[in-house]
Order: sequence, then structure tokens, then C-alpha cells
Amino acid sequence: MIKGCPGAIAFKEARPDYIDCPHCGEEMEVWSDEPLARCPHCNLWVSRDRGASCIDWCQSAVECIGLEAYERLQRVRPPEDEPVVEPSLSV
Repeated sequence: MIKGCPGAIAFKEARPDYIDCPHCGEEMEVWSDEPLARCPHCNLWVSRDRGASCIDWCQSAVECIGLEAYERLQRVRPPEDEPVVEPSLSV
């Protein structure tokens, strides 16, 4: 992995964010390196809008953050192909 890219720090040094589940309203934890998380209260998948980032355009993205992280961040559907609830983030 490449060191020093400031754009990839959220993926390399994951941190928890706390959002309200858009379905049940309960607070839930979503890590900065996760595109999807399951609400522990209502069990629905929640998709976080990560917005545009360097992994969308940088030619070195796979090398920079690693293949496993890159592929995980590119997924936009839950593993079981269940419905995903889109939150309105107020972080």
C-alpha cells in the first residue's frame, strides 16, 4: 500500500460515525470504510453516501488502499440483496 495520500485517510484509518437509522430512528454506528451497515435495532441495511472520493478516479486507488478495501467500497448492495435504506446524514 502507498503511504501519504491524504485523500485515502478515511479508508486507511477507519473511524466510527454515528447516524440515526432512517427506518427506525435509532442511533447506529457506521464505520468510515463501510459503504453499508446493518442497523442493530431494526436489522435493515443502511447505505451511507460517501460522495466522490479519490478511489473513484485515482489510478493508484487499488494499490493505495488495497484490493480488498477497494472492492468492499465499490459495493453498493448488501450481501443478501436485501433492501437498502438511504439515510439523510447529519454528521
